[in-house]
Amino acid sequence: MGILENFFQDIFNIKSVIMALITVGLITLMMIMTYILAQRTVRLSRPYTIIVDLLEAGVVVGGVVVLRQTFLVLNGGSVLSWGYAIAQLMVLLFSLYAMQTLAVTIVNLAMPLVFYAASLRLGASPQRWWLFATMTVILFGVIIYISRHQTLALDSEWHFLLLQLLYGLTWCLIIWSVRPYHLFYMVNVLVIFILYMWIIRFFVTRINQVINHFARLSQAANYDELTGVRNRANFDTTTVGVFGVYRRHPTKPITMAMFDIDHFKYFNDEYGHLAGDAVLKHVAQHFDQELVRQTPHGELFRYGGEEFVIIFEDTSPADAQIAVTAIRETLKQHPVHLDNQKLTVTVSIGISALQPTDINFDSWFKRVDHYLYLSKQSGRNRMTVEGQTRHL
Repeated sequence: MGILENFFQDIFNIKSVIMALITVGLITLMMIMTYILAQRTVRLSRPYTIIVDLLEAGVVVGGVVVLRQTFLVLNGGSVLSWGYAIAQLMVLLFSLYAMQTLAVTIVNLAMPLVFYAASLRLGASPQRWWLFATMTVILFGVIIYISRHQTLALDSEWHFLLLQLLYGLTWCLIIWSVRPYHLFYMVNVLVIFILYMWIIRFFVTRINQVINHFARLSQAANYDELTGVRNRANFDTTTVGVFGVYRRHPTKPITMAMFDIDHFKYFNDEYGHLAGDAVLKHVAQHFDQELVRQTPHGELFRYGGEEFVIIFEDTSPADAQIAVTAIRETLKQHPVHLDNQKLTVTVSIGISALQPTDINFDSWFKRVDHYLYLSKQSGRNRMTVEGQTRHL
C-alpha cells in the first residue's frame, strides 16, 4: 500500500496540478500554431516550408525545456517525478499527431538518446544498455508509424489505444533501464498516460472538426470552385488592403498583372464547355504553382470568366514581367491533354504598377485592363508593360 500511496502522492499534488495546467497550455499553443502555420504554408516554396518545419520542431523542444525548467523550480532542482515524465510524453506524442513534419519526427526520435546520455552523465549505470537499445528500436518504429499514419491512428480508437500503449510502455522501460523503479508504477503510469491522451484525442478531433468546418466555409467564400485559386470576392478584399499599404508606404512598389486566355471561345465552341473548363483549370493551376516557384510576393485571383489577376507586392513591373514571362513560357510547354489531343494554350497580359496619381483602385485597374486590351489588339499572345507591347 505504501508504494501506491507514494505513487499517487507523486502524481496528484499541487505541483502536478501546476504541471498539468502548463502542459495543457503548451498543447493548446501548439495546436493553435499548427493551424495558423498550416494556413500560411500552403503557397510557400520548399525553402520556406523547411523553415516553418524547423520552427515547429523548435516549439516542441521549447515546450520540453519549459516543462523541465518549471519542474526544476517546483521540485527543488530535481526532475525525478512521474508527473513530469507523463507531461513530457504527452507533449512529445501530441506533437507527432498534430504537427506532422519530418523535423518534429526527428525530435521525437532524438529524445530517448538525449535522455539516456543525460542519465549517464548524472551517474546512472549503463548495465542495462541492451534493454535501452531494444526499447529504443521499438519506440523508433512506433514513432515512424505514427508520423506516417496520424489520421488513421486518430480515427480508430483501438488503433490509437495500441499505439499509446506501445509508446508509453517503451518509454517506461527506457527509463527503467537507467533508473530502476518498482514495476507496479509502470502499470499506473500507462493507465494515467493513456487516459490523458484519450482525453486529448477527444478534444483534438472535436477541434479539428470545427477547424475543418470553418476552413470549408473559408474555401467556399474565398476560392473559385472550378479552378481552386482565389476568387473575385477575395480579390476585392485584398485590393482594399493593398491600396492601404501603398498609401502608408508609397516607396514600396505594387504591381498588377492581368491576363486572359487567348481564343477561349474557340475551345468552348470547338470542343465543348467541359473542354473550356479543363483549359481554365489547367491555366489557373499552372500559374498558381509556377507563381510560387517564381516569387513569394505574388497572389493569383480569378477575376471572372477567362480573366485572371496577379497582385505583386513589393515588386516592380520589370520584376513582375520576368516572373510572368517565365510562367507563360512553361505554359506553352505544357498543353492541355483532352481526348488524346494536345491543346496548346497562350495568354495575353497587361502589367502596370500602382502610381501616386492613382486616386483610387479603379484608375489602376482600368489602366491594367487597357494594357491587356492592347496585347489582344496586337494579335494576342502578347504582353504590354506600362504601355509598351512586347511581341514574344
